[in-house]
Amino acid sequence: MLPKDKTDLFEFMLERVKETQKQHLEAEPQAFGRWFAKLYFLKPQDMFVSDGSRDGKIDLFFTTHNDKAVRHHVVNTKFTREYNKIAPPAFYEEMKYFWHAFENRASRAPYLEKAVKQELRPRYRQLFERYDEGAAELMFVTNHRRNNAHYEQVKNISIRIFHLDELIQYIVDDIDGAMPRTPPISLTGIHGGVLSPDKADTEVATSIVFARLIDFIRYMKEDEFGLLFMRNVRVPISIARSPVNREIQKTFQEYPREFAFSNNGITMLCEKQHYDPGEKVLTLDNPRVVNGSQTLHSICDVSDPSPNARVMVRIIEIEPPIGGSIDQKAARRKEVINKIAVRSNQQNPIKKWDLVSNDDFQLELFRFFRQKGYFYERRDREWNLRSRELRSVNIKQGIGIRWLTQLIASFYWSKPRLGPAVAKHSVGELFEGEIYDAIRKTPPELAFQLFLLDSNLWECENDLARKKVYIRNIKSHAHFVVFALAVKALNGAGANWGDSGLSNNFHEKWRHWDATYDHLWRGLTKACIDQIIEIYEKESRGFSRREGEELTYTNYFKNQGYISRILKLHLTGDIKRCARAILRS
Repeated sequence: MLPKDKTDLFEFMLERVKETQKQHLEAEPQAFGRWFAKLYFLKPQDMFVSDGSRDGKIDLFFTTHNDKAVRHHVVNTKFTREYNKIAPPAFYEEMKYFWHAFENRASRAPYLEKAVKQELRPRYRQLFERYDEGAAELMFVTNHRRNNAHYEQVKNISIRIFHLDELIQYIVDDIDGAMPRTPPISLTGIHGGVLSPDKADTEVATSIVFARLIDFIRYMKEDEFGLLFMRNVRVPISIARSPVNREIQKTFQEYPREFAFSNNGITMLCEKQHYDPGEKVLTLDNPRVVNGSQTLHSICDVSDPSPNARVMVRIIEIEPPIGGSIDQKAARRKEVINKIAVRSNQQNPIKKWDLVSNDDFQLELFRFFRQKGYFYERRDREWNLRSRELRSVNIKQGIGIRWLTQLIASFYWSKPRLGPAVAKHSVGELFEGEIYDAIRKTPPELAFQLFLLDSNLWECENDLARKKVYIRNIKSHAHFVVFALAVKALNGAGANWGDSGLSNNFHEKWRHWDATYDHLWRGLTKACIDQIIEIYEKESRGFSRREGEELTYTNYFKNQGYISRILKLHLTGDIKRCARAILRS
């Protein structure tokens, strides 16, 4: 559950900064910058904290990579532990001084001489070069409240500025990305001890206990951010929508002593467990529920809960990576956690895309879309649950995991076992084995471009369908083929897929969508549909002669052979002209 008060989120932020401080043995102001970089960016690298005397008003440098280019980030930070403290005028003066040194080449030499110590000057000169090339951006980040009067003086200079409200926005949108730990949970009344297999028989330490559900209910009441369930691949389903959840609640209320043998149980991860045989208490450090969220959410609001109801809990202990080879240990730990989350949910009815919703690729997409101001829905119904809070901080609905993966498959139409036919009729296969391995190589920038392209085509299809019956009849069947043809056409026109310039071009046009641009996109969409229909009608006549029956749209568009032939044929002149004009506009 998300908190209702900004003060809660501010305290949450301070806790995350404190954890970062402990991990890196830095002061809180420096840890604040590092925490922000890891929250906001995808895999920040080459991080260097320079805060101190004569640092040129720059507190943090780091780089990010998009598989095509390296981008440098230069950050000035201001940290406070006081909630809602207004930023003083001096912050904005410092911001202008910081910006002026980069923007005004003539001021750089005196800036380095006066404000930067000798050992940092080579690094700053390199940053000046990157800035001139357009490969570096300046940022000002503070958890102070915006001073509106002084902000007006700097809002139009080329610095990305984050105040308290902007930071709150990103914490609300990605509470798990803020690197939280969970408080320990104490499971009481564990009279039979802890059952564990021999260490030689299991790769990861695993235990089973029968725990009191009331201990989970008490914990959830205090867990206002819902951190206990952040590794769960599904969001909770309401009692009203789920007969299964109503039965779980009924058993808990009316037959609490039968719950242990009536329920499949809960799977949890933790870093360490401690059993006190005297007190009969099992304590789990940094616990997470990876399977069993529906069970616990079904019973958490029951009035006067019984202390007798118990549930089987499987506890998997995964220690944090420490000591030598920490990167390898961290990667191995993440791999094991993902396997547990997926496999523990495979035994229950669940969609294939839900099983990968917490893997690195999906989280990377989630963060990238968030930076662009859109919510990428990794888990079914998550937008519906959170849309009010997200809209309040200017996050717009983006795209869901299933649809985006279908678009990616359609984009790679020339690759084996991918393409529009597979995307439409074998969607589950896109999330398994070698096919998903190919899908997850897609750079986030490219995935975002496919979202923008699809949105344009979908809107045009809907508009055309209102006027053209033949388009209305075919559009739902042919959409992924239309998408793939548009990709092929834009490829031929020189589209630089994966380059941020193409994303900016598409996205900027959304803000300034004029009649000329609308005409081009409608023209491209209609030309693609017309070519598809022409080829379909030819195939359909041959099919009728051979088989004596009609070739339906449903059967046609799920056939890989038919669709491959469409995509291998030469594009019409209309398609090519529209694609070239779109990229030139």
